[in-house]
Amino acid sequence: MIPNKEYITIGDNERLIETFLKEVILSPRMTMLHWSEITNQTPNLKIGYPGQHLASLILGMQGTGTGARGDDIADGTEVKSCSRVDQVDKCNNCKSNVLRIQSKCPLCGSSNIKRNNDSKWLIGIRNEKELDLYLNKIPRMLFIISDYPYFEKNDFSIIRFSAYEIWNQSPRAKKFRTLLIDYYQNIYLAHIEKNPNQTPAPKNFWPYSYQFYLCNPIKVFECTISNANTTVPKLHIDYYVEPNEDRNKLESEVMPFSILNKDEIKILASNGFDFDSLKLNGVSEKEREILPLRDTSIPVTQETIYQRRSLTKCKHLVEFVRITFLNRSIIFIVKFN
Repeated sequence: MIPNKEYITIGDNERLIETFLKEVILSPRMTMLHWSEITNQTPNLKIGYPGQHLASLILGMQGTGTGARGDDIADGTEVKSCSRVDQVDKCNNCKSNVLRIQSKCPLCGSSNIKRNNDSKWLIGIRNEKELDLYLNKIPRMLFIISDYPYFEKNDFSIIRFSAYEIWNQSPRAKKFRTLLIDYYQNIYLAHIEKNPNQTPAPKNFWPYSYQFYLCNPIKVFECTISNANTTVPKLHIDYYVEPNEDRNKLESEVMPFSILNKDEIKILASNGFDFDSLKLNGVSEKEREILPLRDTSIPVTQETIYQRRSLTKCKHLVEFVRITFLNRSIIFIVKFN
C-alpha cells in the first residue's frame, strides 16, 4: 500500500485540483444549469472521463491515454467514478421526472418529490481473465464520488467530491476480493447459465454501504463547494493525502453504527465490544474484522424495452410500457386523465 514514486510526476496538486474542478466541473455546470431552466433537460454532466483527470491530479500520476481500454493511471490504478449531483428525481404523484433544480413537478405541479441519491460505482467482470485482473494485476482502486453532504436535509447548495482507495492485493482488501469472486462465480456465471443470451448487470458497489465499509476504503481526498448553484461557488479542499504517502499508516473509514442490523450487533457484543462506544464512535477497521459480508442481491439484466413518455397534456392519454426483468415481460397500461 505504498504508491510507486516512479510514476508520481505531477506536483502542485492541490492548486491544480482546485483549478481543474472550477474550470472543468463547476463552470460548465453553471452553464448547463442556465440552459436547463430554458430547455427542461437535465444539467447532469457525466463524470466518467473528468473523473480520470481528477484521479491523476489526486494521485500525482498521469494516465496512459487509452480511455476505457487500458490502464486508467500509469501505475495500473483503476478509477471508478459516480455522481449523485443533479440526478433526475421523480414526482410521487404522477411519476413524471423532475429536475433537481425544480421544486415542483412540471407536469402536475405537485411538490411531493422523491429525491434520488442512488448512483453507484459499477465493476464489470465478464470472464476469468477480468477477474484475475482485479485480483492479481490491478494494484489499487480509486473510487471517486460527487454528492450532497446534506442531502437528507434537502440542501443541494453544497456539493462534495471525495476519493477513496482500496489496494486490491492488501490483506485489508480481503473482503473486497471476496465480493468480486462472489459476484463472478455466484451471480454472473449463474445468470449466464440460466440466460445465456442476456448480459448480467455489473457488480454494484454502493458508496457508504455496509459492503463499502467492510472493504476498508481509505479516504485520500475530500473537498466541498458551497454556493454551488450560484455564479460564485466557493471551493475548499478539506482533506488531501499526498501522492507519495504510505497508505499502510492511514486509517480506513469508520463504519456508522446505524448501518448494522441486529445480527451484526450481536456478533460484536458477543466478542466483547462495547455497545455504547460503538454507537458513539462507529465501528473501526479492527472491530469490523469479525463481521460477515451480507448476501448479495438478485442480478437485474441490462436489457429493457423503453417507450418514450410524452409530457403533452391531453384529456385522455394511454401509455403502454413493457418491462423485461429476469427474462419475463410485464405490460402495463397507464391512463392519465
